[in-house]
Amino acid sequence: MSTRWKSQLHHDTSEMFWFRFAHAGSKFLLVGVVWTIFSFQYPFAGLRHFLPVLFGDDSRQSPGWEICPQQANLARTVFEIAQESYPEIDMDGYLRKLADIVKNIKISLRDETEPEQIIKTINRVLFNELQFTYVQTGDLDSLSLNRVLDTKTGNCVGLSLLYLCTAEELRLPIYGVSVPEHIFVRYDDGDFRRNIETGYEGMFTPDSYYINMPGKRISQTSIRNGCYLKNLTRNEVIADIYLNRSLIQKEKDNVQAALQDANRAIQLHGNDAVAFCNRGVMYEKMHDSDRALDDYNKAIALNPDYAPVYYNRGSAYASMEIFDRAIMDYSKAISLHPNFTLSFYNRGIAFKMIGRGDLSIEDLSHAIALDPKFALAYAQRGLVYAESGEPEKALADFNKGLELDPDNTEIYMKRSILHADAQRFDEAIADISTFIQRTKGNAFAYYIRAKAYRGKGEIEKSLEDYNKMIELNPRLAGVYYERGQIKNQLKMTDEAIEDFNIAIELFPYNPLAYLHRGNTFLKIGKNERALNDYEIYLKLNPGAPDREEIRNTIEVLKGHRDN
Repeated sequence: MSTRWKSQLHHDTSEMFWFRFAHAGSKFLLVGVVWTIFSFQYPFAGLRHFLPVLFGDDSRQSPGWEICPQQANLARTVFEIAQESYPEIDMDGYLRKLADIVKNIKISLRDETEPEQIIKTINRVLFNELQFTYVQTGDLDSLSLNRVLDTKTGNCVGLSLLYLCTAEELRLPIYGVSVPEHIFVRYDDGDFRRNIETGYEGMFTPDSYYINMPGKRISQTSIRNGCYLKNLTRNEVIADIYLNRSLIQKEKDNVQAALQDANRAIQLHGNDAVAFCNRGVMYEKMHDSDRALDDYNKAIALNPDYAPVYYNRGSAYASMEIFDRAIMDYSKAISLHPNFTLSFYNRGIAFKMIGRGDLSIEDLSHAIALDPKFALAYAQRGLVYAESGEPEKALADFNKGLELDPDNTEIYMKRSILHADAQRFDEAIADISTFIQRTKGNAFAYYIRAKAYRGKGEIEKSLEDYNKMIELNPRLAGVYYERGQIKNQLKMTDEAIEDFNIAIELFPYNPLAYLHRGNTFLKIGKNERALNDYEIYLKLNPGAPDREEIRNTIEVLKGHRDN
């Protein structure tokens, strides 16, 4: 297989993968899809009956089924596209290498006319004598024909290109065939038809092998409409070259170049669900959710049994906070591919976001059962346990997550908050300090540590962290309010009033800011200002538990003013 769903944690044997998004906390891990499909077709029919002329006298009349001389050579076209990535390519040199391979195969074939023997001979020459080897990678080297010829290694894409270019020179009816996330070749002369798996040294595989593959199913509608399992045209081969290159460009964050190639691919091959699904991922990368959804919808129309597109569309809805639709799409992806860990993981987070902690825990537990080393699933389940009032289970999950992935700084933050809530301030400070050391510039981390230091009674250290947080994010009213309280504790009265002023300026509806500023004014003898703040406090918070005490204070201050 040449591709897989994007996942940093799900162990899979496919070749190309990358991440779209991996956000911590209550955000979503959004996983996309990569496809590297190359394929080729020649419009031959009944070739089987003419094979003897291939190796006969060159003076004989050319058969009517041979390649049109005006049609560009496939290998040259492939090398021209490769030249954009490898400018130094010696095109004529590589064409000579292919010619040598073709010569070897011709010598081995002699006068053979039976398709089965022809296939066996080609497989023997390519995979046994010349020792071309399959690799499960999706980089440019493993799929570009020039590099395949250099290294004698290639993924299913590179080896299929080798097979097809060789077949073209031999004038054999061998076609590229695409299925979701994969490419193989097929001998089809109208009378004899045989699928050839280049990833398995030419092993035969029936069409039925591909139709119900988990996560990559092909609907009968798709097959009837000619989307998959058909012999592909030259344009569709070229389209898949552009598509594959666009995916590699995306891995390198060359998003505009990736999109340009994806558009070329779709213009040349407009009924490939995989291509639309991939372009949707690119649009998401560009934060264009509307176009992403449009492409996902097109992909579903082309192949309604393709699980990854439901997963991707669900992730797009989740990023838009349309959680009900996200859950429906994740559920559809699960029904089509019940063992894909990340579908359960993301649906579990979506359930958390709509307040269904019970269903969230169930899904995250299922993800862990599928992949017991899924550190992020433990971290997210720990968060749900914490919010559900089960701190012991939450702590166990955070500990397990860090055991599996000691470099996951986000778990340190989550565990720090849990420790702080339980007033284990030393442990909270240790965890959040680790997070701060590894993640620079996170204002919220300093806030957590400031609160922990304050809970522990280390007021000066708490003030230092409040200062750092405000330096990083100077527009948070509540932080100025809390720092004002700290400054009051340190008898920095004027500075405390300044912080309360800023807090009220940024958010004039916080009654506690008026209360504490009023208390500070009262402490330094500014009774009128204190009186005004107390009155605003009660106006904003008429049901305050200390309302009687504040009313009494107001009456006393008014009495002093009258006297």
